[in-house]
Amino acid sequence: MLTICFNPFDERSVLSQGVATEELKSELSVQAVTCRALFLRLIDNGYSESLLQSRYGLSLSYLDAEENRVPLDRYYALWRDAVSYTKEPDLALQLAAEELSQSMGLVGHVFFNCKTLRSAIEHYQRYYRIVNESIQIELQSNDQDFAICYHVKEPAIYSSYEMEYSLALAAYRARRLLQSGLDIRYVSFPHSKPAYAASYETLFQCPVKFDQPVASIVFNAAYLDYPMPRNSPTLYRVLTVHLDRILASLKANLSIKEQVRQIVAKKLSDPNLDAGTVARRLNMSRNTLYRRLKKEGVSYHEIVDEVRSEFAIRSIKEDKYSFTELAFLLGFSEVSAFSRAFKRWTGESPHQYQIQTKSL
Repeated sequence: MLTICFNPFDERSVLSQGVATEELKSELSVQAVTCRALFLRLIDNGYSESLLQSRYGLSLSYLDAEENRVPLDRYYALWRDAVSYTKEPDLALQLAAEELSQSMGLVGHVFFNCKTLRSAIEHYQRYYRIVNESIQIELQSNDQDFAICYHVKEPAIYSSYEMEYSLALAAYRARRLLQSGLDIRYVSFPHSKPAYAASYETLFQCPVKFDQPVASIVFNAAYLDYPMPRNSPTLYRVLTVHLDRILASLKANLSIKEQVRQIVAKKLSDPNLDAGTVARRLNMSRNTLYRRLKKEGVSYHEIVDEVRSEFAIRSIKEDKYSFTELAFLLGFSEVSAFSRAFKRWTGESPHQYQIQTKSL
């Protein structure tokens, strides 16, 4: 089966409003076309375009350009206001069901112009940062399953509306645009069953599970080799060249902290990973790296500790590895060192935390 997973945060809206959270939400962004459906729904419900432009600093012409970006905090404010103004709590599901090929962005079009579903998913992972910088996609597979995991960079910037919209949009488009459709076995969400749960089953047309460790869409893995029915090699080449250019411009704007996080996350189990190695990857000296991180208010060791703790907590919640395997993957020399670190992060031993998570 194929599983699309989100991090397990059980809230209906964006969480913490701390200073660090607000800074992160203002630094991260989404593709402007992602906001277009919300914008149009507000206009259809009587909200004037001039008032929207005054309130959010956005216009329909701005949202039409693939290269334009909208700060994450503004995007989430748009979600909250749209749900409140329309009095439609299931707005995310409604909008997903209304969007088809004519409203897809470049990432959606390249997905459907790959040769197979497997290739399409790999491209989806590569380019998803263009769609939403706050989410990182991880691919996992075994003989029977294939998983696309969506990891929110920080719990405080999680939005359940965005999660609903993304899962529903992916499932609805795939079912409608692939000629034979997709047989979705079930979908799951980490939040509790809402009052509008019937809307989920209407859209997904399969069992829906709530209060789950991760949000997911589950397919049989046999679909991975399914040929995409409308793929155009010429259009694929044009699209990927353009998307690579957009992706390069986003990477150029990454903070040093975020660049270090990405390198560390990929090399946690490498015993040779240290600040000097990371600095060389970034084409700078270790002292320059230290100085630039200090300017951003963080140290190299704090970043490593943060990445380790996030990976450990997520892995135990998803019950993916034994403690021995997890200690190795995190770069600890022995399980006892990992256990001490985990207790420092959470106040509990890995075993205690695992028991508590399973009881929820």
